[in-house]
This record gives sequence, C-alpha cells and structure tokens, in this order.
Amino acid sequence: MAKHGEEGLGNEIVKAVVNGEIIEPITFKKVKDFCNRNGIKASENHMRVILSNATENTHSPTYKIYFERVGKGEYRILPEYRRGEPNYFWLNVDTKGYNWAFSIVKVGSRQSYSNINPNGGKRKNEGCFKNIQVGDLVLAYETGDIKAITAICQVIDKYEQDNEIIVDFQKTRDFNVFLDLDSMKEMNDLSDCQVIQNHRGTLLELKREHFDLIVESLEGLNVRDDYHDELNREVQESLADGSEERRQRLENRTTLIPETYETTTRIFKRNSDVIAEVLVRANGICEKCKSPAPFIRASNGTPFLEVHHKKRLADGGEDTVDNAVAVCPNCHRELHYG
Repeated sequence: MAKHGEEGLGNEIVKAVVNGEIIEPITFKKVKDFCNRNGIKASENHMRVILSNATENTHSPTYKIYFERVGKGEYRILPEYRRGEPNYFWLNVDTKGYNWAFSIVKVGSRQSYSNINPNGGKRKNEGCFKNIQVGDLVLAYETGDIKAITAICQVIDKYEQDNEIIVDFQKTRDFNVFLDLDSMKEMNDLSDCQVIQNHRGTLLELKREHFDLIVESLEGLNVRDDYHDELNREVQESLADGSEERRQRLENRTTLIPETYETTTRIFKRNSDVIAEVLVRANGICEKCKSPAPFIRASNGTPFLEVHHKKRLADGGEDTVDNAVAVCPNCHRELHYG
C-alpha cells in the first residue's frame, strides 16, 4: 500500500471505522495496529499526531478535519462521515458442508450466501436476509469442529434473482486466535445475547453492544497470543543460560507475585526462568501421568510440555518452581476442567 494509505492516513482511518475494522473510540494504539495489519507506511510520529491534527486542524492547512475528541487520547469520526449506523449480524459458516471458511482465505476475499439452501428450501431466519444491507458488519462463526468466531466481514453487495436473495460478504479482518463458543457463553456481559445461546440458522441479527464485546474479546485474545510468543522466546533464552544463572536470577527477585496488565482480560507476566527450570526438572516426562511428552517441538527439538501452577495465579498463587508442574496437554486440560 502507498505511504500513508491510498488517500491519506486520516481518510484510511475513517474508512476503517465505517467498515468496522477499527472500533471507536479511536486511539493511537488502534491506529498503529491498523497500519501494521494493512501495511500502511506511516511513521510512528505521524500515527501519534494524525488524530489530534485532524481534529483541531491548527498544525497545517493540509490536514482535513475528520475526528472529534471524546476523551483523553480518544476520538471518533465526525457524523458527516457516517453512512448511517450499520446493523450487525452473525453468519454461520458450515465448513464441513461447503469445504470453505473465512479463516483460511485472505482479507478481501468474498463469498455469497442466499436465503435458499442447497435443497431448494428457505433457510431459517429468512427475515435477516431481507433486512441485511450493504455496509452492515458481520461476525463469521465457523461451525463443525472449530465452533468459534474467526473473522469480521462486511456486506458489499445484495441482490435478488429468481425470488432468491443473494448477499455477498467480504472478509475485512482476520485473527490468529479465535473466540470459541464456550468462552462466549462464560462471559457475563454476553449472558443476555440470545444468538450465542441459540444460533440455529445461517444469518442472525446481533445487537451492537454484543458485536463490540465480541470484537474486543478477539482483540484481547490476540494480544495474549503475541505475549505468549514473546514468553516462549524468553523461555528458550532462559533454557540456554543453564540452571545456575536461572537460579541466581530467581533468588534475586524482589517479588513472587507477577505483574499484570489489562487487555479485555487480566494477564500475568510469568517468569521465564520458572518455566525453564520446571521443564528441565521434568526432563521430557509429564509430572502428572508420568508419560513422555506427546511430541517434539519442530522449532528446537525439545519435548512439548506445558507448565501449570498448582495454586492458580488468579487465586494469589506464587510464580515459583515449587508451585508449578510440567504436564502434557491432556493432563493440563484435566487439571483445569476435569
């Protein structure tokens, strides 16, 4: 993509809000994530000033006013740039029946769905096909084995042909980590979402508040995924250091309670030395079922085990070697859910 987007960064942000790729309020972090996802070559300084400059328009006559400030570091687009409040929908994607899914295609890919099923009968919730309009935003939920929200889509076309309503959905955003149905059912803020409790049919209408909560949860999950990648790198570095250096660092710690930071959920910044030391102690054997690790990591040839805290960190447990065990994935799930 061209520097600052095709038509200027401010305009690109406006379009991203309108199509649901950026959820208001707009912040510097959301702009930065948007630019990184879409390959927009803007400097970090430009990303930081674009919202304020395109709100006040006092820095340069070339800046167009796009935004209004709604809080400290928070903005929204001006009303004249909205094409009207979109409606929000949930689309069930039958990956087994059609051998196709939004999760395996690139952003920008499109797929058509109609109110007529392959047998010639009308689908359930036909009213949603009548109500949905171009510009509406859609959560793609994959059925079958996945049972999770995997992407965000937008309606880009709708037409009728031989008494059949055909809607074209375009993928506007994807995620590395999906939001599964069980997790959504456990969220208190989604307890009144009827679609989650009963999502039979192909297309269902969502309240905006539920749409926004699901998107925020997806963003939080993917932040956690980035964090765990970083933690894994730190663990590999700790393993390379050897036990003496690790134990020295562990003895010199000033606190045993891990730092937290906020996404949509609370995350503990776990100590990589603790994880490394527990993995060394286990020596490739699950410390619960005593079986060898189920497979070897392709990246470095080490046995795959997961480190579990006996007393949960969320319950005040300490991030220590004594409070942790290395277990295989099956035992780890059993310890959490068995």
